[in-house]
Amino acid sequence: MILVIGATGKIGGEVARLLTDSGKPLRALVRTPSKAGALTDLGVELAAGDLADSGSLDRAMQGVDRLFLVSVQDLRQAELQGNAVDAAVRNGVGHIVKVSGIAASISPGGPAEIGRQHWHTEHRIEETGVPFTFLRPGFFMQNLLATAAPMVARVGLLAAPMDGALIAMVDARDIAAAAAAVLTDDTHHDRVYDITGPRAFDYAQLAAVLADATEQHVRYVGTPPIMAAKVIRRQGHPDWYIQHLAEMAEMFRAGAGATVSSAVEDLTGRPPRSIESFAHEYAAMFRQGRAAPLVHTVARAGIGIASRAATFVRA
Repeated sequence: MILVIGATGKIGGEVARLLTDSGKPLRALVRTPSKAGALTDLGVELAAGDLADSGSLDRAMQGVDRLFLVSVQDLRQAELQGNAVDAAVRNGVGHIVKVSGIAASISPGGPAEIGRQHWHTEHRIEETGVPFTFLRPGFFMQNLLATAAPMVARVGLLAAPMDGALIAMVDARDIAAAAAAVLTDDTHHDRVYDITGPRAFDYAQLAAVLADATEQHVRYVGTPPIMAAKVIRRQGHPDWYIQHLAEMAEMFRAGAGATVSSAVEDLTGRPPRSIESFAHEYAAMFRQGRAAPLVHTVARAGIGIASRAATFVRA
């Protein structure tokens, strides 16, 4: 039996789909089973519980021999995932597969808080002696749907503090495919895999890819980190998350995301999805009608690009 923690997220949900499609017995830990209809439709056994509730973790892990562990970014991430690790040990789980963070951030004194959280969880797993596999992805392509698509769709601008950053973005579905592969193959015990897309590119190149996919003008505009933080804060995000994004952007500008790995193809037998295929698949998200309010928000934040936006908007 495989237990998936994080099955309602974009990676965990795809892992659940892939495993059920291949006929593997699967259980998912969910806070509210009545709200997990998509998993029920897949035939996944649901276990009500929470990473903060050790009793529910013990119940969920009864009869489980493999654990897939992914959870939302949180300042308590190491503590909460550590609860799952401890429960896995108590219940005799034989293999833990964890989605971690980009390799450059994984150290006790690393440049990003979430990376330090991942390090503590990885270290805790290693100390248990339970066979493990760590998957270390970088920037998810799907993150562009929230961070880039709204502004591209409204004013034709890709604005980010990413000048000079080369990033081998990876599709979340490829992370899931890699996870499904290692969960069903014992040859990946005690291995660490960097999970990336097929090539690294900068944001100016990304803008060109989006322009081709949407058949509209898209231009990259580098923004000072402090101005990017203002926009994110206006969206209602907490200070720790804003700091996390700033730390990750600084890492990417320093080259942390430029390395390209063959792990997806090595593990799954097929190459990872390209940014071009992703952009064409989700072109409608970047091609929606543009509205003035976002331009005003950007202007109030002080980025200073709104007055030039009309030049790059195709009617």
